[in-house]
Amino acid sequence: MDFGATIAPPHSVLSIAAPLDKLGYHITVIDQRIDEDWERKLTTALDKRPICVGISVMTGSPIYYSLLASKLVKRHSNGKIPVVWGGPHPSILPEQTLANENIDIVCIGEGEETFLDLVQAIENNKSLANIEGIAYKDGPSIKRNQDRPLMDVEGLLPVPWHLIDVEKYIHQDFYIKSGSRALDIGQTSRGCPYKCGFCCSACLRKRKWRPMSVEKSLELILSPVKKFNLNAVWIRDDEFYIDRRRAYGICKGILERGDGLRWYTSGTRVDVFNKASDDELEMMKRSGADTMKFGAESGSNRILKLMNKGITVEETLKANLKAKKHGIKPAYALMIGFPTETFEEINQTISLRYQLKKENAQAQFETMAVYTALPGTDMLELAVEYGLKQPTRLEEWTNWIFDDFDLKGARNPWLNWHGRVKVGNISLMSILSGAALNAVNSLTNPRLKWALNNLLIPASKWYDFRLRHKSYSFAPELLLVSYLRRALLARSQYTFK
Repeated sequence: MDFGATIAPPHSVLSIAAPLDKLGYHITVIDQRIDEDWERKLTTALDKRPICVGISVMTGSPIYYSLLASKLVKRHSNGKIPVVWGGPHPSILPEQTLANENIDIVCIGEGEETFLDLVQAIENNKSLANIEGIAYKDGPSIKRNQDRPLMDVEGLLPVPWHLIDVEKYIHQDFYIKSGSRALDIGQTSRGCPYKCGFCCSACLRKRKWRPMSVEKSLELILSPVKKFNLNAVWIRDDEFYIDRRRAYGICKGILERGDGLRWYTSGTRVDVFNKASDDELEMMKRSGADTMKFGAESGSNRILKLMNKGITVEETLKANLKAKKHGIKPAYALMIGFPTETFEEINQTISLRYQLKKENAQAQFETMAVYTALPGTDMLELAVEYGLKQPTRLEEWTNWIFDDFDLKGARNPWLNWHGRVKVGNISLMSILSGAALNAVNSLTNPRLKWALNNLLIPASKWYDFRLRHKSYSFAPELLLVSYLRRALLARSQYTFK
């Protein structure tokens, strides 16, 4: 479930809305994660007969909620208002997505230019045949047009913050303890040139890294800081630090104009970080850099090679000490449960987690995710080789999640039942021993925060102890935790009709 600082602004929707907003179109943004009465809001918007409804969709549970919204649109408008899906999942599987009766058009890849062309074509009742970057239904058939080239990110418009209630996305930061008013401000670059086999970025953005200029990046970062009185921001680039000269310029600008701003970024590779000079990292620290998120992924060099990560465990340990030297907190992402991975290698990943913490007390950790083969990734073929059966219908992708039990083996068939239970235990233990407390501390309700902290702090210590000692084989209470979490989630869901 999303809550607190885990809920970021809907940047994908805001980005495609920006060109339309500039031209004077009336736009309504509805966020199902925070709008408890999203059905009423959507129905009210539909009563105004919009040109279309656009929905941004990722693989997993977002498909479920997106289908709920799509069904509502079709039912309320008697099928007269087009439903347009965009985002990673429909971009990779447009034909399968369009096989669903509630979806009319898919925007493939970056949607800023495509969606504008599409809206104007629908508005003027023009043919869709010449619009680059879409697939659509044409009677009983599905047609896919020519792909649209990747855009020049320097031409991206400012975030249209006025389309949402920004205060609902400002929180106590997940990592920056002094960040009482923190906001995810979006990306200063797009794409990633690397070949990690578990990631779909290469499929979506052709392994091309496209940065904004230093000046445009600073405007993107600092404009909302001043407008919303922020003291911390998250820069969500896939790879912020590839061009160290550019990163240095951004850091210098934040130092000069940021007025004590604290910040962190999700896109940093340990091998690139290790190449940075002491002067570069000192500038980064002085500019307010608090946390760097690293994809450590595994404690086994064999598994790192299998996923084509391009780093070694030794490089991660070196980066950990380098971050410690410069007072920058490292936050690590780790994964387990890959095809051919042994529990000895999984234990190496757990050991890496605790070695990093031992050598740098400020090291933090996200969820230790269970590997889940995503469409459009290089490792999908390996997963299929080891028994994975890809979903053949859109609805079947809704349970494609990374941090829960896969007892039936739909996502991890290379593990037996006991193996799937064990990796599920490890993942939940990693959440309860760390990430859950960070999320709770980002809540704005003091009573709820107090109650959850009193519940989670002893649980966190217990499961941290168990994880450290590899005591994860038998933990039946975690199956109950998983069940209760699903039950709580189900209370906010609606049955497909």
